[in-house]
Amino acid sequence: MGLSKFFITSLAAVISVLSHPAEAAVISCRAENVTVTSPDVESAALACSAVQAAVTQFAACRMPALNKPLRIVILDDLDGAFYGLYYIGKDMINVLTPAAMQASEMTENAFAGVEITEYFKSTITHELSHAATEGIPCPFASCISTSEYISYAMQVMSLDPEALAAFQETSRIDRPIATEEFSPVILFMAPSLFAQKVWAHFQQNNAGCDFIGQLVRGETTLDLAPF
Repeated sequence: MGLSKFFITSLAAVISVLSHPAEAAVISCRAENVTVTSPDVESAALACSAVQAAVTQFAACRMPALNKPLRIVILDDLDGAFYGLYYIGKDMINVLTPAAMQASEMTENAFAGVEITEYFKSTITHELSHAATEGIPCPFASCISTSEYISYAMQVMSLDPEALAAFQETSRIDRPIATEEFSPVILFMAPSLFAQKVWAHFQQNNAGCDFIGQLVRGETTLDLAPF
């Protein structure tokens, strides 16, 4: 499973390996205004593949299009306990290499059983979701629960069938999930539980993409006014 060997000529991407101090590979994803910079060509190609898949997925699930230039930088190290970060207002995503993800401690992660290249690509989908929804309506100073719900839903939705089965194996949620259960407290204290609840709720009534559309249009929110 995954893409253990990647021939760049098989991708819908235009690739140019430039001379940088770190000998980084730079890819411009074809038909998408996204540039990927990576310490190795294979990781860059995987990222470009994730971008192209996300464009199709977003269009099918009431998501805004990726309509601005974006830069994805793949790194061997990332500050904090993060696998990926979208920088608001900077149109930039930083994400760990698959090798760095593999070397990290993921035993408490809801995605721990997911094959590493699938997890890597799904992490990029998560951060692309943040980029796509940066400007959606929010009645408060921050709508972090709403933002993370959307991004986790798109991340899990992007997994291939085997990876999705591995993710679902970690969850024991077998009851309906109420929208009130998505709070910043759970997000920060138990992000894996938050992700599992997102997917359980997303699948309820087979109306997950309709709910995403409501969040994107500002018709509903998962956030509350600050005290």
